[in-house]
Amino acid sequence: MKRVLVTGMGAVCPIGNSRSEVLHSLRTGRSGIVHVPEMRDLGMRCHVVGAVNGLDYKQLPKRLKLNMSEAARYAAIACFEAIDHAQMPSELLCSQKTGIVIGSSYGGISEVSRAARMLQRHKRPARLGGVGLVKSQHSTAPASLAAWLGIRGRAYSMCSSFCTGTDCIGHGYELITRGVADVCLVGATEESTWQQIGPYLDKEGVLSTSFNDRPDQAIRPYDVRRQGFAIAEGAAVLVLESSEHAERRDASPIAEVVAYNAARCGTNLFCASPVALAKCLRKAYQDARSRGVANIDYVNTDGIATHANDPVEVQALAEVLGGSDALVSSTKPLHGHVLGASGAVEAVCTLLMMQESFIAPTANLEEVDLRCRGVRHVQALTSGTINAAMSLSLGAGGTMACLVFKLP
Repeated sequence: MKRVLVTGMGAVCPIGNSRSEVLHSLRTGRSGIVHVPEMRDLGMRCHVVGAVNGLDYKQLPKRLKLNMSEAARYAAIACFEAIDHAQMPSELLCSQKTGIVIGSSYGGISEVSRAARMLQRHKRPARLGGVGLVKSQHSTAPASLAAWLGIRGRAYSMCSSFCTGTDCIGHGYELITRGVADVCLVGATEESTWQQIGPYLDKEGVLSTSFNDRPDQAIRPYDVRRQGFAIAEGAAVLVLESSEHAERRDASPIAEVVAYNAARCGTNLFCASPVALAKCLRKAYQDARSRGVANIDYVNTDGIATHANDPVEVQALAEVLGGSDALVSSTKPLHGHVLGASGAVEAVCTLLMMQESFIAPTANLEEVDLRCRGVRHVQALTSGTINAAMSLSLGAGGTMACLVFKLP
């Protein structure tokens, strides 16, 4: 199998609109969770979200921007940063062996809401405009970007609930290992969905509710006072290349993708099984070992901060990595739950920490719940080399996925 290298990355999320801003937030513990009074006005119990702020849309060409949903715009800015970071020549993007796989849980969902409002108000479909179909579809980001960048290879979206970002990266990895592609732009994006999706999650009791006046303390994975997460928005994109392709153009690799695995629980639609998750993680760990990884130094967990899922995650990690020196933390308390894009955002966070040799702690983890013990939780900023790291995701429908990266 071909080796797969990460040669570029970009991000737009609540803790930063670039790699450098995200890195600064990870180092300093800066939260992107904010209070939204409108949520209270609509009768929701959770009043906090992870919000993208201060994003400069001028970097997007006007014609491209007009045809894009908010989700696609986030993805485009992250994608352009990743391409620039990889120093990827535009002519290589037009190759039939260059692909783009950027997923989303909800695509351009705000365009659907806008169309419904417009139709109800004016009773004239002609008022909806001519690009709403492209903006609202699930593949809003890869469709727009493939056309703009001239990509002729694989170009589509994937959705696997909140594992989408991890699975899109994993799928790109598999395309390259199998020789289908030499280069793949991979990741995920999510626009603001708290109005459309938030009420369902609020009703299910999986959102944080007791820290509305202290948004930065709302998400508390593994803590005795955890209640749930906060919905967020954002995007992250990686440039993946085969090692041969990267070497031919003298690219500087950030890391190597050495393993990917995904699975379904098979028994529960809403909560992962510790047995199924352990099997998923163990297979990825075994594959990583076959590619020269002796030990996992760090795990960026799903850290969804619900009473049901956190113990399951810890139990599976303890079974697979028990007795090792692997350190564990979640970056979700800072950037929130970016739904389908979470795995992609967390992959970028993981790679940044690997590059800079530090581990951001699980913010707000003050007292570890008895059911969440058994792994080495990081509760303070920690320095140290991360030779190999795992990033894992869990999602509705019993989805689970993980990636393993190692330094090149």
